[in-house]
Amino acid sequence: MRIVSRLLYCCLLIFFLSEAAYAGMAEELSVFEENGKVGLKDDHGKVLIPAKYDARGWSDGRFSVIDQAIGYKLNGRWGLISISNHILTKNEYEEILPGDGSVLIARKQVQPNALRVATGCLNTSGKEIISFQYDGVKLASLRAIVFGKSGNTYKYGLLSLDNRTIIPQQYQSIYPIGSLRFAVENFDDKIAIFTETGRQLTGFTIDRIAPFTKRYATLYQNGMQGVIDRDGQIKVQPRYRGIAILEDGTIKAREADEWQFLNGQNKLTQKVQADALYPVATNRLKVMQGGVLQLTDLSLKPLSPQPYTTIGEFENGKALVSVQGKYGVIDLSGRTLIQPAHDSLVLLFTHHRALAGQRQGGKYSWTLIDTTGTRRSSKSYDNIDRFDGTYFVVRARGYAGTMDLAGREVVPCTYDSVLQTKDNLLVVKFRGQYGIINQREEWIVTPRLSKLFLLGHDRYIEQTTRTRFLKSLDGNVIYFTENPLTYYPDYILELLPSGTLWKIDMNGRIADRRVFPSESLEKIYEESEGLRAIRKNGKYGFIDNLGRLRIANRYEGVKQFSEGLAPAMIRGHWGFINHDDQIAIQPVYDEVSGFQNGFALVKQKGLTGIVDKTGRLLLPARYEDITVLPTRNLLIRSNGLVGLAGNTGKILIQPKYQHLEDTGKGFAIVERDGIYGVITLQGISTVPMVYDTIVYDPFNNVFLALKKSPWQNLTVN
Repeated sequence: MRIVSRLLYCCLLIFFLSEAAYAGMAEELSVFEENGKVGLKDDHGKVLIPAKYDARGWSDGRFSVIDQAIGYKLNGRWGLISISNHILTKNEYEEILPGDGSVLIARKQVQPNALRVATGCLNTSGKEIISFQYDGVKLASLRAIVFGKSGNTYKYGLLSLDNRTIIPQQYQSIYPIGSLRFAVENFDDKIAIFTETGRQLTGFTIDRIAPFTKRYATLYQNGMQGVIDRDGQIKVQPRYRGIAILEDGTIKAREADEWQFLNGQNKLTQKVQADALYPVATNRLKVMQGGVLQLTDLSLKPLSPQPYTTIGEFENGKALVSVQGKYGVIDLSGRTLIQPAHDSLVLLFTHHRALAGQRQGGKYSWTLIDTTGTRRSSKSYDNIDRFDGTYFVVRARGYAGTMDLAGREVVPCTYDSVLQTKDNLLVVKFRGQYGIINQREEWIVTPRLSKLFLLGHDRYIEQTTRTRFLKSLDGNVIYFTENPLTYYPDYILELLPSGTLWKIDMNGRIADRRVFPSESLEKIYEESEGLRAIRKNGKYGFIDNLGRLRIANRYEGVKQFSEGLAPAMIRGHWGFINHDDQIAIQPVYDEVSGFQNGFALVKQKGLTGIVDKTGRLLLPARYEDITVLPTRNLLIRSNGLVGLAGNTGKILIQPKYQHLEDTGKGFAIVERDGIYGVITLQGISTVPMVYDTIVYDPFNNVFLALKKSPWQNLTVN
């Protein structure tokens, strides 16, 4: 008996040593190539698999050996082979990929010459263990989550790795939430917990569930959070706004945050609980609860029929909303105008239309709908492009045409492209050439190689390699030139090499000649207050609209005129000049802005101040930054802190806060060290600095002040 035991021990030892040696050898295997084919060698150069295959490894490009088996590719298909060169399966698979352990996920055509490719599983011996009848397979916890398309939806089920049904294939989703536990979602978007044997532990009452940490998981119901254990028993009722399950098993919870509605005198009008509040209109708020948004009134009464993932900005009383990646439209009453059923949605508010996109594969299919969701276009398009006020440019099957607001395809999609639409005329590209048609598809200008551009209702530009022609629609040449042209609705500007700028009317007549100083002229800038800056011989000056030099080019730099003055640089410093070339403010500043509302920003030694048009310093240059606010007050920054000044230079609030928001109603929201309050523009505190944030609601003239709930430890029975 002792001899038998020793022999058995020796056999087992030899087996394990050989397996270890073989595994070590597998780690050193390498692919080699001969005559465009690949094979496999060990670390000693011994050929294990001859070079007669297109690829070795797996179809995603990875290379590894699993249980002495590896994938091979031949004639565009994949199969399975052992490293001892034994064919385990034919090359009949579109893909073979490593799964969990010894399980491989594969895809193949279910019938010869069929388009459908199905997914199943093999073991490393090449045996089919999950039948090839699914659109996809995911492996988790020694189980296979399978799904297949039924109508327009995918249905999920759960199988064992010997192809037994554990959970029927009739659910919207199945995913693992920890060892031996699965979340199963039905088509009412409710979740139940199942074991790995298919036993249902809870009803379909859960909105969302997090993965298990130790024995517990956070569950979500009606926007609130609680705790459930692995047996499906609720240990903490879902009445908290936040739950945190720590790695050591400690459970922390937080009640809902409280918002107080306060006026400027700190009078409390109401308290509500919410994660976040966003003012959108009079008596309207966007309210976030549990990660979703609803439109409510000020009492937080829901107005929208369902919660949304996003609610966009309201424009003309309408806003885009989304639910699980699908987009729709609601109005300020909460009424659904367009159901959230579109993969993409573009609103045309002023025309009561929307462009609705549905994703099909990797592309979108677009239709025109109205703001009730009714489809207007009779067909779908690859793209619905620019709208000229009357027509859309549309594209289908790679060709372009036009569609009107009623959804009628006016010009069929038969052109390479529609380049311009104007006054019921279209510049089109057709078979590589350019032409002009009307909405009846009659050729107004027959196709040609020269590019075309419509001007007015009866004129167009034809541009050859060198020459530009102004023509009438009947083809008569009105004007031509090789000089650069700038086009306007009623005229053309032509720049001659001499520097002269000619204004050409639509009949080809020279309506105006503007003679610019041409000698050494380097640049002409935009016109402002009747004058244009020029650069000549490296110096700057100004000309008028007739090209006459009004301010000599004697400055090192200039900026546009505003409120009668223009910044000008002399000897490296900035000041201001007037239209008569007189120095209005001495050049003593490192930087200046233009004038706006009677003052300009100036900098000296890196610090900022403001001056009026007489040059008087309203605020001395001693601030790190000054920002002009929409309220016309000035946000001033000093030593990293902010305050507020009036545009006359009067200090309203000394810079002693980290954040300041001017409401424009005589109050400012201020923050220091993450704590918020409200003060008057005289610096008097009205709402004490005790809040975690304060949001001003300009529609209802109220302050929304947040006090976050603290975290507390929970005891779980």
